[in-house]
Amino acid sequence: MKKHSQWLSIVFLLLIVGGLAFHFGYNNSDGTPTTVSTSAPRDVSSLPASAEQSIDRLTQQKVVVDYMRQHGRLPDYYITKSQARSQGWDARDGNLCSTLPGKAIGGDRFSNREKRLPQSKGRQWFEADINYRCGHRGAERLLYSNDGLIYVTHDHYQRFTEVSR
Repeated sequence: MKKHSQWLSIVFLLLIVGGLAFHFGYNNSDGTPTTVSTSAPRDVSSLPASAEQSIDRLTQQKVVVDYMRQHGRLPDYYITKSQARSQGWDARDGNLCSTLPGKAIGGDRFSNREKRLPQSKGRQWFEADINYRCGHRGAERLLYSNDGLIYVTHDHYQRFTEVSR
């Protein structure tokens, strides 16, 4: 009898723990899981703001350059063209903000075919949209190399300006 009551106590305790876990894990009125993060946001794109206003601010040249200087990479809200296309983006439609709110295009390889950016053995160039305002992509790009150089173009690769440290 004593074993039986211990067994029932364990089952009862597990039911209570399971019920609490379910309650706190699924407490939205629509039944979707609620997640609680105790860490700081990975990037500022996760802060509340409309996607359009947020991406305007997040892709400002100074914001992106400062982040790259500090972290050596693009912010997490940048995704490559192939990643965006696989998630429904169509450049012809200019639907990035509606398809992938809070995201911008960046991280793709830039070939430097015309050799208008400095060349060095082993140097690779990459590009990212800057000053993006939703809709179709503009003419402004940040060009960055795997060895730390950063340039910008405001006229779709006609002229390049080095961003000083």
